[in-house]
Amino acid sequence: MAGVTITCADCGSTQVVPELRGRGVVECHRCDRTLEHRSGADAGVSLALSVAILVLLPPAVFLPLMASTIRHLVYGESRLVSSVPVIYSEVWFPFAFGFLFFAFLFPAVRALLQVIVLGAIRFGWPIRNRGQLFRWSEELRLWSLTDVVGIAAVIAYYRASISATVEIELGAWIYLVVALLSIVSDRLLDRRAVWNAILPDPVTYPGPLAVSCDVCEMTLASARPRESCPRCGETLDHTIAPRWVPAVAAVAAAIPLCFPAYVGSVMVNQNLTAFLEHTVFGTVQLLADRGYWQFGVVVLVAGVAIPVVELAGMLWLLGRVRFPNTKGLVRRTRMYRVLHRLARWPMIIPFIAAIAAPIVDFKGIDDIETGPGATPLFLVIALIMLAVRLFEPRMMWKTAGEVA
Repeated sequence: MAGVTITCADCGSTQVVPELRGRGVVECHRCDRTLEHRSGADAGVSLALSVAILVLLPPAVFLPLMASTIRHLVYGESRLVSSVPVIYSEVWFPFAFGFLFFAFLFPAVRALLQVIVLGAIRFGWPIRNRGQLFRWSEELRLWSLTDVVGIAAVIAYYRASISATVEIELGAWIYLVVALLSIVSDRLLDRRAVWNAILPDPVTYPGPLAVSCDVCEMTLASARPRESCPRCGETLDHTIAPRWVPAVAAVAAAIPLCFPAYVGSVMVNQNLTAFLEHTVFGTVQLLADRGYWQFGVVVLVAGVAIPVVELAGMLWLLGRVRFPNTKGLVRRTRMYRVLHRLARWPMIIPFIAAIAAPIVDFKGIDDIETGPGATPLFLVIALIMLAVRLFEPRMMWKTAGEVA
């Protein structure tokens, strides 16, 4: 079977791997990173899913999300986009604009980029810089949180139902479809096939002096370090410090924000009889007391356990770059991949507050507002996501002398 040369982005191992003809997975022989995943789906399926996401996102955001009433005396209607001005008026603006970008703009831009790239491959459109466009779409993968928003909306529905009678409207159903399509699209997209359609991987082994790309994993014998990758435009064999220092800074900034994030209330409920403030732990207790204990578990795991694991894990990995050790490199690389998969899910908690606030908005009767703890919690999670994105496992392999 014919093979192609790929340099693993996680451990820097250059290897000749078999070219898959059907479904299957090719993993790095050293660190188990997935180098190629063939789902068996045609590129046209991924293109159709991207088009569907791009078309459905605007109505999902602007159509009514949920309708609420209190004893049929007062009525309200929320839209996903209405969360932005509500958050802006109640808490600091970064949370409002962050919700706008993560819930709508980033997913829309990513879908558009995929439509352009996959359409160019499928129909032969003369699009320049297709590799850069696909690289940008992959960069937005971590920051496009339609699945996270979908789960947050479900929990927000039950949280709002404690204060009012709530009905799900068309916008919510469409957004849930968008979230499902995004998950399916990510699973079916054959990234190695897309990269090879843009510019094929070399078939022959380029030798020990080759350089490689940390994004598309292309291996080149006729290029020099710090040049641009001819396929995706990323810097070849870039130095470590420019990414390690910002990753450390992001973790360092997130740690002191944990105190106001978990001590302050993420939601405030004002009604005729009481003024209630709910921290992350208070929200868990409230959901459990009202019979929604399963959602309380989700809030506890996503809002507390995962951020603690993420911060502890990133401190360990960053420390191992500064104080390298060849022992346990594979284990730490696998751990990083787990941290990367989990980093986005704590956003469920501030998004619950963002979505629930405009659902129950009856001033003087019953009103749910985003609390002062929501913004620092949002910033903690965003900084963790940034640190995870900036960190590269290859840093550990390079400082330990396992990568030239």
